[in-house]
Amino acid sequence: MGFDYFVFYTEASFICILILAMILINDKLHGTLQEKQLWFRRAVILFILYFISDACWAAMLSGMFVRIRFFAVLFNLTNYILLNMMGYGTFMFITVSEKMPFTKSKRSICLCLLPVIIATLVMVSAYISDPLFWINENLELNNLYYPMMILPSSLYLISGFVHSVLNARRSEIKEVKVQYLLLGSIPIGVMAFGMIQVFALNAPTFCFGCTIMWLWFYIQNMQTMISVDDLTRLNNRRQINRYMDQFSYSQDTRIIIMMIDIDRFKKINDTYGHAEGDRALVMVSDALRQTCEKINSSAFLGRYGGDEFIIIIRNPKEGEQPEIISEAIRRTISQKQEDCQLPYDLEISIGYDELKSKDDTLHSCMIRADDKLYVDKHRSHYNI
Repeated sequence: MGFDYFVFYTEASFICILILAMILINDKLHGTLQEKQLWFRRAVILFILYFISDACWAAMLSGMFVRIRFFAVLFNLTNYILLNMMGYGTFMFITVSEKMPFTKSKRSICLCLLPVIIATLVMVSAYISDPLFWINENLELNNLYYPMMILPSSLYLISGFVHSVLNARRSEIKEVKVQYLLLGSIPIGVMAFGMIQVFALNAPTFCFGCTIMWLWFYIQNMQTMISVDDLTRLNNRRQINRYMDQFSYSQDTRIIIMMIDIDRFKKINDTYGHAEGDRALVMVSDALRQTCEKINSSAFLGRYGGDEFIIIIRNPKEGEQPEIISEAIRRTISQKQEDCQLPYDLEISIGYDELKSKDDTLHSCMIRADDKLYVDKHRSHYNI
């Protein structure tokens, strides 16, 4: 391993560090101070620090640093601690994102750090009792070093993956299930690239792989933040507008827009509090989602704003006309109300219309559907 190896490894590490730093800066500028965002940044910072430390070790292997025992021990102990901290940071980011109960306790978060502390004490104690225990006279790492290095971080990563898979299996909402699996892909990616690195030590596979993984995750997460309503996990107003811009009138395509909102929603908020209002929104959105998943026609579902939702149906099949879908939605909401024993009547009003001609637009169709929604609301209010 000579100068060329040093240049290649250093350039690779620098590029990866630069990409992760750009992610951090962008997240800092456009992100929030939510706990999951803070743990995301901490995890990425730990990866950056590890890449720097690993590049220093590669520099010593290449002869750029004087090969003395102090540097060899320092770099490898630093790598050891940072790798375990990477596992801890990744685990905490996953569990905080999934709102696991133990993450609300600072004591529990500190207890989760115990494997790192114990592993570090074991490594330091082993070196003190026998300086050749994990690094020999030639400043080469003994075979026992690698299992000891990856064990604590693997425990964190496997635990994070198991949490994600179990939560994905429990979730009945497709979008939430996908988000859990997306989080679960992080520890799997880290472990996979780590194993490749073990068998290809002359290439910075771990550095490249983890950076690509974090970049891919960040892009996917940003897309979700841009297009998905945080409370209901339905498409948000931005995504609705983007979807509507794709279509115009065609003789071969029927497009029907349904507008839905919750009756007396303000009264629910004023009487039972905004938390109960949010619960009502989630229950209605779940009922809409369950109904749309059962129909065979193409149905786009979103939260238009406040307590108002929209469904855009293309080419409704026989037996899936808007009036039939409306009744199915109301039955599902009624069943949810009964199951949850709500102290109020959870009811909705629905209006719908169809795109009619070349001069018609989806926006105009939506306005007509919204007008009919208020006719339906007026009718139900007066029990006509």
